[in-house]
Amino acid sequence: APLICVIALLTVPALASCTNGPAAVPATTVLVIHSYHQGWDWNQDIQDGIVEGLRRQGYVQAQDYQLQTFFMDTKVTYATAGQIAERAALALDLIAELDPAIVFVNDDNALKYVAVEYADRYPQDTLPFVFCGINVEPTIYGPIESLERPGGTITGALERFPYYEAFSLARDISPNACTIVLLADSSPSSSFVVDAFHERYTAVVNDSPLEVTGPIQLETFAQWQDTVEEYQKEADYIGILTYHQLRDESGSVVPAAQVVDWTVHNSDLPEMGVITFHAEDGYMAACGVSGYKTGIYTGVIGGQILGGTPAGDIPIVDPGVTETAFNLGRVGTLDITIPATALAAADEVFYSP
Repeated sequence: APLICVIALLTVPALASCTNGPAAVPATTVLVIHSYHQGWDWNQDIQDGIVEGLRRQGYVQAQDYQLQTFFMDTKVTYATAGQIAERAALALDLIAELDPAIVFVNDDNALKYVAVEYADRYPQDTLPFVFCGINVEPTIYGPIESLERPGGTITGALERFPYYEAFSLARDISPNACTIVLLADSSPSSSFVVDAFHERYTAVVNDSPLEVTGPIQLETFAQWQDTVEEYQKEADYIGILTYHQLRDESGSVVPAAQVVDWTVHNSDLPEMGVITFHAEDGYMAACGVSGYKTGIYTGVIGGQILGGTPAGDIPIVDPGVTETAFNLGRVGTLDITIPATALAAADEVFYSP
């Protein structure tokens, strides 16, 4: 891909004003590589959190460092194995060009195809990587020795969805609810989520607040529509895992907003998501991982590394930064009353007409 494609995806840091002429660009570069596309709320929340986390460690954007970003866009536009490899190659070239002091990688593809690839390719290099949004067990990668002490140049935060808490919230909202059907698209990242659910929930939880069907992975939007209709009388809730890579008859990805819009206008079942932006997008509720708080945690780690702590000495943990959110517009279309205590405790409340 020509260089202009890379430049278009970089964010230009805002520089502080100066009465004596243009402000000098900080010499230190911080690079954030997102697995997915620009404009996705999760990416922006993560990035805003990273900037805040760095600030809490004493590193102020445009004063102490310039921020650069790259979007691999491997969920929608570049989703095949070959395309993912091409996007990873661009990211690796960008690292060589920018010579950053630290690289943050968001979600599984950026970890696997950029951070791990870089560490394997340049084992003597000391460039640190900090990841977040990771569903896999990262010790499957050679450069990461253990969660307690990664030992190399890569560390970060795990992403573990709080299913038990989400299902409990669903029961609090609808005490007579008994079943939930979990739906996901068929992207590779969704497969990680599905496998993790079976390993960390199905296999170990004996007292689930709701009986779970699925997760059911669906390749097309038509299959999603059929499944939502099929379970109208077979479940009490629809559990939302992923929906950003459903395809139409031509093989093109259906915009997530279209999936949400159809679902909420053609289903009488309440939805429970596992990431806050699921409620922001229009589904009834979410109890899940906070992108912004995850970003803060990740940024704090990055600040520690910039301050001299080796990445390999920082344990890889699930920071447990979860929150609840409701979409009152969707609530209004359902025969449901959200308990006042749940609304009062919510971290976010949205309204989509």
